[in-house]
Amino acid sequence: MKRIGIIDIGSNSIRLVVFDGPKRSPLYLYNEKVFFKLGMQSFGGKPFDTNTIEAVLRIINRYVAICRNMETSKIIMFGTSALREASNSAVLVELIRKKTNIDVDVISGEKEALYAAQGILLGFPNAEGVICDLGGNSVEFANIRKGLVSDCNSALLGPISIKKLGKKFVGLDSYIRSELLRVINVKSVKDKPIFLIGGSWRAIAKIHMQRTKYPLKIIQGYKVESKKLKKTLEFIQDSSFLNKYDEMNISSERLELLPESARLLEIIIDELQINASTFSSFGVREGLIYQNLGDAEKKKDPLIEAAKFFEKKEARFPKMSKYTYKWISPLYKDLPRKTKRLISAACKLHDVAWIAHPDYKMEMCLELVTRSNISGLSHKERVFLAMILLFRHKAKPEKVFNTKLFRIVSKKKRKIAFVIGKGLRLASTFFGEKNLFDKIDFRLRAQQVDLCFKSKIDFINGEVVERRVQELNKALNSYVTENVEKKSF
Repeated sequence: MKRIGIIDIGSNSIRLVVFDGPKRSPLYLYNEKVFFKLGMQSFGGKPFDTNTIEAVLRIINRYVAICRNMETSKIIMFGTSALREASNSAVLVELIRKKTNIDVDVISGEKEALYAAQGILLGFPNAEGVICDLGGNSVEFANIRKGLVSDCNSALLGPISIKKLGKKFVGLDSYIRSELLRVINVKSVKDKPIFLIGGSWRAIAKIHMQRTKYPLKIIQGYKVESKKLKKTLEFIQDSSFLNKYDEMNISSERLELLPESARLLEIIIDELQINASTFSSFGVREGLIYQNLGDAEKKKDPLIEAAKFFEKKEARFPKMSKYTYKWISPLYKDLPRKTKRLISAACKLHDVAWIAHPDYKMEMCLELVTRSNISGLSHKERVFLAMILLFRHKAKPEKVFNTKLFRIVSKKKRKIAFVIGKGLRLASTFFGEKNLFDKIDFRLRAQQVDLCFKSKIDFINGEVVERRVQELNKALNSYVTENVEKKSF
């Protein structure tokens, strides 16, 4: 993908993201945000004052200069609720156009909901359920079913709006409920999965992670049961919350709006009878990327596309992964398709850390998978993939299995990761510019691996190969002794 700069003029912040990398799984080349509460001024249709317009122009000029210095192929600029509401937003839009020669698309609430839902589809290709995108002034809803987006709606129930309304309405909760029911068909979304998009939702997820000592920090794909999440929502609405979290790594501008955001989310969970929520760092900006993809590109797997990108960019022998995947197939042939997908990604990623010092290869693999913006993964899948890469190197199973992070996945999956990782470690001894795997039979009998070399290449065998065969056999035996059905391998 050629570099694309997207400038988002929101109600609570103005952000620039420059995307790069594979189209179906874009990477963040640059990401900058300035908190700017435009929604505080525009609420109720009020105009932006001169100082605000000048300040916004300065921010936009900087962002456009960054994009042009990075030689982006395209700059997309859009505004949301604050620009929809302000009586003189047309003045600001025209000044931006004159200064930068770029049009600002002031998108409707319905279109904002559509883009947010498409952002979810970019990150979770098989997602189904309701999306809820919380901005500063407004909140958007949409339904996703079989890759199609419907029922796009918007309500002025963002935390800035609630804060403003709170000064006027005694029955604020009742008002929030009535507005939600106006834009949502409860019967069509009841008990469905919900995807939460927006900075305030992400901050709530971050606080919940800290309170529960969750071992991962990445927000994308973080799933929480409503019963557990409600305790955090109650904590955030406590009057002493801001004093307790004044030193947390969340900006004060964001923290100030969290009690209202938590109040809204609690009502949404109750009204829609949500069982669990999945937090997403993908939203409207990513939805614009999805909007510009062709049908064939949309059907691609974002995880596999990202893995291909890293393989081509970092691996010593990038053509080897497809042969490796086929060669170790006896280890996974009876596993579910979803697991095979992760093994395919591992085959593409398992040589990207070769440049690191041996003592840091595992750390590098862990960083790539558990802390990067690779999409198309739940947290359990992310950790499972990381485990495979750790075992591909020198990770000791007893150390990995007893770590809180890796207990996110089941014992069975941990053992599978152990076996696949050792299979990849064995395969790496045959890497080179030529494919040798067709000349080495990989046989699995009675949970034991035997290699059969064709006579002309039997010289490739050796002590290291034999040792890694033994490591793989040990992993296979360990898998079986955990009372798992032997049919799995």
